[in-house]
Amino acid sequence: MRVLLVDPPKPKWWLLADTVLPPIGLAYLAGYLRSRGIEVRVLDCTAEGVDWEGLRREVERYSPDILGAGGPTCYAERVARTFRIAKEVEEGITTVAGGPHFTLTYEESLKKCPEIDYIVLGEGEVTLYELVEALESGYKVSRVKGIAFRRGREVVATEPRELIGDLDSLPMPAWDMLPMDRYRMVAWGDATMLVSSRGCPFSCSFCSERVFWRGVWRAHSAERVVAEMELVAERYGKRVIWFGDDTFNLDRERLEKICELLLERGVEVNWGFEGRADLLWRDRDLMPKMREAGLFWVLVGVESCFEDELERYGKRISPELTMRVFRLLRESDIVSQAMLIIGEKHDDRRRILDKADFAVKLDPDFAVFTPLTPFPGTPLYDEALREGLIEVFDYSKYDLAHAVMRTEYLSAMEVQKLM
Repeated sequence: MRVLLVDPPKPKWWLLADTVLPPIGLAYLAGYLRSRGIEVRVLDCTAEGVDWEGLRREVERYSPDILGAGGPTCYAERVARTFRIAKEVEEGITTVAGGPHFTLTYEESLKKCPEIDYIVLGEGEVTLYELVEALESGYKVSRVKGIAFRRGREVVATEPRELIGDLDSLPMPAWDMLPMDRYRMVAWGDATMLVSSRGCPFSCSFCSERVFWRGVWRAHSAERVVAEMELVAERYGKRVIWFGDDTFNLDRERLEKICELLLERGVEVNWGFEGRADLLWRDRDLMPKMREAGLFWVLVGVESCFEDELERYGKRISPELTMRVFRLLRESDIVSQAMLIIGEKHDDRRRILDKADFAVKLDPDFAVFTPLTPFPGTPLYDEALREGLIEVFDYSKYDLAHAVMRTEYLSAMEVQKLM
């Protein structure tokens, strides 16, 4: 069986501008399939400058038996288009979708997108491998855990697959299958992204990643994390690393060990992560060591300056604590980025302007405001749908750049104008 994993052609995302980051989920899948003897290739269309016609030519040239793709909600149609192209090239190509969006909308996606044959639900490495093996051997796919497919007009989901207990048991992502020289971050130049953990134990109502990972946090060991940092730095020249974890700094002991290993081994990298304010404050005594080990940038999900709003999100972090954390980051000579949300159902013009004033008081190096977006499968989506707050159902607009839901006082368009 020959497998082609595709990250479809994508436009620039306003939040990242000219940033190009690797499709790390596909790299993990490719690394695992290869370790099991499956012939596999990764095609990152954006990084390699492959447009839709170029994608068609690559599918024709590689002639895969199975084509897999995935992406966030805003790129769902681009994934579907990728599958349509595959079917146009060769109707017999089996198409497999994955990732949070397709996992959380599997029934809707299979009903609306006839070009999708299977959806891998949740964590993909073992499931995709077993699906490939079943398709090759003629084994009943209905016995593969963690997939969804059509049986006649009915959508069938098999038994859920258990999460991988030890992430270190996975091989390294297949970095050698990616155009590593093409990846960069607009503010920092030559850079890449790593993922050192999966999931989050917290319960923010707007987060689809928490639902996708079932509210469980698992992590690579400090030794594995530093080994991968060393690999991308030495082999590919990536001296700037962004950790794409949902909650990188959950485990204090692991965080301290990562810093110690970086210093012991003399790994010269600059790195950043998204961290919760309460955990940053918990570990404030580690800040000098983190800075010495190369930490230079922290993104904090501030969300709001209103405690009632934070309570509705399920994010019980006081604005006062957040203020202390941004002061700590400044004093530690660490670049700080604040993420704030506008368009929550109780927002009016005054509340949104108050959030802007709060951002000024925080005094971060960067402040980014995004509209509250009800991603399918989240508690927020269910609530917004039930209360009739969603005005835009075009998933391509669910990109944190377009307001898609109204508040009690403002239309989605009025929220958009206040961004």
